[in-house]
Amino acid sequence: MDLFTKFGFILINLWKRKALVLPTLLGLNLLSWVYFWIKPSLLGFSLIVLTLALFLTVIFIGVIPVAIIEENNYRVDVVRSMGLNSFISIIVIYVLFIYVSLMLMAVIKPPPLLIVMMALLFALPLTPFVVIAVLVPPLVGYFMKQKWRSLRSRIPFWGIYLGLLSALILLLLPVMYFRVLFVSMSLVDSFILGGVVTILSLIPLFYPKPMVCRVLGLVMIFLGILMWLIVAGGLTWGSVLSIISGGYLYDWKPQGK
Repeated sequence: MDLFTKFGFILINLWKRKALVLPTLLGLNLLSWVYFWIKPSLLGFSLIVLTLALFLTVIFIGVIPVAIIEENNYRVDVVRSMGLNSFISIIVIYVLFIYVSLMLMAVIKPPPLLIVMMALLFALPLTPFVVIAVLVPPLVGYFMKQKWRSLRSRIPFWGIYLGLLSALILLLLPVMYFRVLFVSMSLVDSFILGGVVTILSLIPLFYPKPMVCRVLGLVMIFLGILMWLIVAGGLTWGSVLSIISGGYLYDWKPQGK
C-alpha cells in the first residue's frame, strides 16, 4: 500500500471519529478566543484562525473525498486518488497559511520579491469567501445525495467548479485592487488569463471525456504556475484553485468506468 492510499484510509478513519474530533476542535477554537480576549496578539489571532481552519478541513474531508470514496464502495484506486488529491490540497493550503502567519509574527523574513509578499497578504481577505464557496456545493449535496452523485458521475464537477472560482478571482482582481500599482500593470493579463481559465473550465461541462479532461488538467496546472509570473499568483488563491482543479480534471473518470 503506497503513501497516498494510506493517507486516503487515514481520512476515512478521521471522518468516522467526527463525533469526537469536531467538538474537540470547536472547544480549542473557543479557548483560542478566550486567550485572544485575555492577551490580544497575532499569536492568539493565528490560533483562532488555525483551529477554525482545522474544523473546516475535517468537514471538507467528510463531504468531499470521503463521500466520494464511500460512493465507490472503498475501491482502492478511488481511495488512492482521493488521498493524493487531498494530500496535495491540504499541504499547499497549510504551507501557505503557516508561512504567512510566521511572516506576520516576524518569525521569518518576508519574501525578497514584493510581488510574492503582496499576493500572499492580499489572499487573506479572500480566504473566508473561498472556503465558503468550496464547502457550499457538497453541503447542499449532502441533502440531495442521489442528484449530487449523479452530477459528479457525469461530469468532473470539482475540476469545473474550482477552475471557475480561480477564473472569478482573476477577473475580479483588477476590480478589487485596481489602485495597487503592481496589479494595475497586470490588468490586461488578468482579464485574458481569467477568460482562458473560464473557457477551459467549461469545456468538460459540455464534453466530459477522460482524455479531454487529462489534457485540460495538465493545462490548468501549468496556468496555475504561470499566474505567479504574470498576474501575481492570482492573489495566491487563483493559482492554488487552478492547480487543484487541474488535478481533479486529470484524475477524473466517469463513475463505473
